[in-house]
Amino acid sequence: MSQVPPEADASTLEESAETYCYLHPDTPTRLRCTRCDRPICGRCAIPASVGQHCPYCVAEARKSQPKVRSAMAKQSPVVLGIVILTAAFYIAQQVLGSCFTLRFASSPGAGAAFCGNIGPSVADGGWWRLVTPVLVHGSTIHILMNMLVLYVYGPNVEQAFGSLRFLFMYVVCAISGSAFSYALGAGGPSVGASGAIFGIVGVLLVYLYNRRSQQFIAQYLRGILLFLGLNLVLGFVIPNVDVMAHLGGLVGGVILALGFDRQGGTEARSSPALQLVTTLAVLGGSIVLVLMESSGSLPS
Repeated sequence: MSQVPPEADASTLEESAETYCYLHPDTPTRLRCTRCDRPICGRCAIPASVGQHCPYCVAEARKSQPKVRSAMAKQSPVVLGIVILTAAFYIAQQVLGSCFTLRFASSPGAGAAFCGNIGPSVADGGWWRLVTPVLVHGSTIHILMNMLVLYVYGPNVEQAFGSLRFLFMYVVCAISGSAFSYALGAGGPSVGASGAIFGIVGVLLVYLYNRRSQQFIAQYLRGILLFLGLNLVLGFVIPNVDVMAHLGGLVGGVILALGFDRQGGTEARSSPALQLVTTLAVLGGSIVLVLMESSGSLPS
């Protein structure tokens, strides 16, 4: 057994001892991972905020890190999905041109239009047109305005009622808006998601009204009422705006919310029976309007 000279201290021993990288046993090194203290060579050392880490520690740290998701994707996935899907349809309209527009959009005399709310086509049995107009838009400003309103107000409703209920409300309000447009509108082709979006705003309107005792919510409620008033007024002033689709969606959203958010508590809950009744009321009223218009029962 060798003896250490009295004058040799611990630092001298550490400097004289030769260590090898644990991943490259033939490579001598004096570097160590600042997390696990294992010897690593320059090829393995990964710079860190303090010292350097070995590949194993870096891999373990990455596993433990939470997945990065945007606030929108985490809290309002359906709103984000609707925005992406609607944008994809509009891009397809622009890229593919008339071969796509004639099939999926709506224009005067386009009998092959598949998505637009076209009166004669609905009367001939194209009932899907009560939903599909939300997928297509007439211009860039049209889709930008609609998606902006959905982006502002949609997450509030989705977080309050849940993603599945939000999607259900969006579709039902789209039907209500299209039914009003078909039965009570000017009769021209109609496209856009504004009917469904006005319905979502109507749901939010009732939700906030039920909680209006809180000052912040009361202010938010007044802001939405101002938004709705301005939009409805402008709808009568600006040409080619389907005001009836807006009103139909709004009415459908308000009726749905009266059933889905009967309580005024922190959570939006009501009995399943009441939710079913209000849903049937909106869908049934929409169907009656369409049937009456198709049979010529409504006054012109």
